[in-house]
This record gives sequence, structure tokens and C-alpha cells, in this order.
Amino acid sequence: MHRHPTATGTGYDSQPWPQHRPLMSDFHRRRFRAIPRLPINRRTFLKRFGGASLGAFAMGAGAGCSSSSSGPAPASTTLAFLHGVASGDPRTDRVILWTRVTPAEPTAADISVDWVLSTTPEMTDTVKTGRFITGADRDYTVKVDPTGLASYTTYYYQFSVTQPDGSVVQSPIGRTKTAPSRSDDVSQVRIASAACNSYTFGYFNAFGRVGERADLDLFIHLGDYIYEGGGSQVRAHEPDYEIISLADYRQRHAQYKTDPDLQEAHRQHPWITTWDDHETTNNSYSTGASNHTEGDPDDPDAPGEGYWAERMGWAIRAYFEWMPIRENGTGFDAPADGEPALETGQTGYDPNGLGRIWRKIPYGEMIDIFMLDTRLSGRVAENPEFVLDEAQTILGAEQREWFLQELAASTATWKIIGNGTTFAPLNAGPANPLTGCTTSAPATDPCYVNADAWDGYRFDREAVYDTIEANGIENSVFIFGDIHAVIACDLPRDPNDTASYNPLTGDGSLGVELCCGGVAQVPVPVWTGLMTSGFNPHMKHANETNLGYMLMDFTAERVQSEWYYSTVQTPTIAESMDPVMLQSVAGSQRLTPATLPSSGPADPPPLAP
Repeated sequence: MHRHPTATGTGYDSQPWPQHRPLMSDFHRRRFRAIPRLPINRRTFLKRFGGASLGAFAMGAGAGCSSSSSGPAPASTTLAFLHGVASGDPRTDRVILWTRVTPAEPTAADISVDWVLSTTPEMTDTVKTGRFITGADRDYTVKVDPTGLASYTTYYYQFSVTQPDGSVVQSPIGRTKTAPSRSDDVSQVRIASAACNSYTFGYFNAFGRVGERADLDLFIHLGDYIYEGGGSQVRAHEPDYEIISLADYRQRHAQYKTDPDLQEAHRQHPWITTWDDHETTNNSYSTGASNHTEGDPDDPDAPGEGYWAERMGWAIRAYFEWMPIRENGTGFDAPADGEPALETGQTGYDPNGLGRIWRKIPYGEMIDIFMLDTRLSGRVAENPEFVLDEAQTILGAEQREWFLQELAASTATWKIIGNGTTFAPLNAGPANPLTGCTTSAPATDPCYVNADAWDGYRFDREAVYDTIEANGIENSVFIFGDIHAVIACDLPRDPNDTASYNPLTGDGSLGVELCCGGVAQVPVPVWTGLMTSGFNPHMKHANETNLGYMLMDFTAERVQSEWYYSTVQTPTIAESMDPVMLQSVAGSQRLTPATLPSSGPADPPPLAP
């Protein structure tokens, strides 16, 4: 049995690892981290490993392959909570609670973790308690899903472990909130959103500011929560090379969750998340990635980076272990008001689903939240020559059918559609050096900016437009990250067709789109030019200079968007607000200027101490 190489100073130690041929060089031993040589296709992989991969995610002791632990070991105690606490995926009667216990030494021994839920920040009014057994098979992460909670209620929670000497170590206290039911009287919902936080590019000051806000109901993260590369621009990534193995992905997640600002944003608010590409690797899709070289790392002539199905599965497994997200699978959607309960024997996830992340989260009568997977479940490789073909899909047929049916059936005032990339058409114009275009604007023209976004998968986009039009759907708000900038757009089918869209009145727009911006990643200086070029009259705002997060304030009458910015090169508490504020009045399907910043509730529940 091969033993995984020890990485000095990272908290890793030699653990059993699947057998494979010795790696060909020190370079490959360092970079490829003991990738098993299992040359199987994706279908076979799902059948053979799907259950083991997702079995470790169940709400109890995990079951899966053994591996070494992630993150630094504590100096003075046997057990410690070094990665904070988090909560997520709120329902009317439940919410996921998450933490991770770090043992002093990597060990196969299970650890009993107690948890308590209270209605007071001092933890004096206990409403739920429980115990979770974790171990090396799930990297010592803890995830519980307490049920029977009151809807639209703020709770506080804490974990604890008992040391061998009998002393008790407690986690920080976290704060969370359940979703409202359709019968709850909710006049305002405030949601912050962000994406694209590269640890090596800078500091997560924006997350620190989010963690100071008591006025938020939710936080939505829209992908690129981690980045897969090495490097040390401002802070050094661990490990210091491109991550590929399960141990690598676990270590990278562990490093990100040691950041104090990110910890605070998680600690104070429930999160709803989806992934984009960098949770696996750059420009990933269901069967590969532009930044993945398929092949045997032991091949002396053309060493590859392993097999994509394995790498994707490891990245997904680490994501579900380390994120406060409810386990998903085929047919899974935790029942909301009026929906049938899970059938007898159902566990809420499908072991063969390998972590389905697309889901609907009802949030009272006011909002339905749809989180899409525009990367791994069904997307095919981008190909600008076939952007109109049905086979050129960003969602895959199963997800597309689910989304269109759920969107058509929604009776909520507002429909939030969260995904990883730009939905709006963006025209680069003629002779644009970004694309090499020499003509502009017909439907098949490659002058649209980004074939990696919905512009490269227009059959799926047209299907969404068709569904909105056919069902008279109003108040769709698409949100995304990805581009390391802020943009805001109306959503007409063709922004340049004056017969079908009027940019002055918004007539012809079928919804709106808001980009949350990036927390810490290199800005891309093209978006302002696109807005002022004359080829994108539906673009209402662009900021390609600042980094931070977006606030959305929802009422029955309108949604207002605001952007808050922080620098990233040094730790700071300074924050600025974008002078541009936008709103979409219910029923208008367009963006217009807002005049004043929105106000939160007068007396929000206190932050966790």
C-alpha cells in the first residue's frame, strides 16, 4: 500500500492511499500528490465511487476513503476549532450548522462533537442539542441539520469537544436564521452577495465588513470560493502548487477558512452557495477543463494531471465536506410549505448524484432562490462555432428541464437566479481585439464577448427567455460573479434590436441581471468600454476598478442594489460605497437609478458575541 508523502508543517502525515505506480520524478511527486491510476470513464466513476464520495456527507459519521487531515495543528490543546463555524441552506424549519475539529495529530480515531442551538447570543435559552461523530473519512468536518425550528427566526449555535483530560474546548458562537414560511409577515429581505475571493491575491476585507452587519438575512456566494493555482502575490497559497488530489483540495479549503474575515462572515450569517470553475480548475465543464491535462501522471513521455472524473469528484467531495451546504442528489429538494415530505427510506441525497448543487430555496411569499450549476452537472466544452445548438448546453438537459419547470411554477414576487457566469448578451462590437471580430451583431456572430458565459450557450438562454415570455413571468433577478467587476443589465433578447427593446423605457426587457463583483481578484478592464461602446445599451452600470460585495434590498414593491468596496493589499476596516445605486420596480423588468441608500430594520437581532 502506498503511503501519502508527508508535507512538513501542513498538518499532514502518512496515511493509507490507493495503490498506484511510483511517480516518475520529484516534480510529479510534489505536484500530482499520489493520484490513483484508475483509467475509467465518468459513467463508471459515478457508479463505482459516487456512493463513497457522497456517503461521507451524510448527517452522521462519514463513510469513505481514509485520508490525511487539513490545516495546521493546534499548539496547546489536543483538539481545537481553527476554521470557525458556519451555517447555510436555511429552510423554514431547519438550517445547516458546520464546523471543523482539528486534532493535534492526524488519526483514524473518531471524535464526538456536541452542539447546542439557542435563541439568545449568550446561549442561555437552549432549544436543541445533539452530538455528531466525525473522523478522518470526512476530514474531521462536522455538519448537522437540526429540524423542528421556528420559521424566520434568528438562532445562535456553538460546538464543543471534550479533551482526553476531561476539559472542554468550545467553538466560537455562530448566528443563523431560518427562512420565512409563506404565512410569515415579511416586508423586507436584505441579502449580501459576493464571489471570486483569491487568498493569494489579497485580503478578504469585504468579508469582514459583511460580518459586521446585523441587518442581513442571508449571504449568497456565487462561486470561485477557492482558487486552484499556486502562487504568492500577497499571501501564499497552501499547498504552493496547483491542487489536484483530494488531500490538496481539502488543504486549500482549510487554508481559506483560517482567514478571520471570511470566518466572521460565515459566523454571523447563513450562506447559500454555488460553485463556478475554480473550485475545480479554470474553465471546467462536465467532462474536462481548459486547465486540466487528461492522462496518466506516470507517463514518461506525456505526463498528464490524472483523470478528470477523479479530480472533479475529489473537488466536489472536499467542497461538500467544507461548505455549509445541504447534501443534494437526484430528486432531492427538502420539502417546503405545501410540498410532500420525503418518502420513507429517503435520506435527502442520492449517493450516485456526486453532489448535485442546483436547487430551489423558497424564502417566504416574497422570494424564490434558484441556485444553478453552470459548470459541472451538464455543461459541455465551449465551442463558438455551435453556440446556437441544443447540444451546446451550459445546464444539461436534466437541469434545464428542472429549472424551467420550477421557474414557471414559482408564485413568489421575486425570483433570484444565482449562477456562476454572465447571463446577459454582451456584444464586443466590430474589430474588437478581444475577439478578433470584424463584423457585428447577427445572432450567429462570434463578436459576443465570452463563449465561456451564456453567450456561448444560447440555446439554453433562449429556452429561459421562452419560458419567461410564455408564462408571463415577472421580476426575475439573475445574479452572478466570475468577472471580477460590477455590471448591471436589463435582459432583452437582443439589446441591439430597436424593434424589440427600448433602452430608455426598458420595453422588451424580460428581467434584470446584477453582478456582485469580486472580493479579491485581479480586475478586468473591459466592462466600462463595453457599456460606452454603443453596442450594449442594456448595460446600466459597470465598475471594473473596485472590489467588494453587493447588497440587495427586497420589498414587495422593488429590489435595490448597492455595492460596497474595500481594498485588498493590506488588512483594513475602511469601506466605500459605489455612488451608483439601481432599482427594479416590481413588474417593470428593468433597472433605473435609485436615489438614496436602503435602510435596514431598526432593531435587528444582535450579532453573535
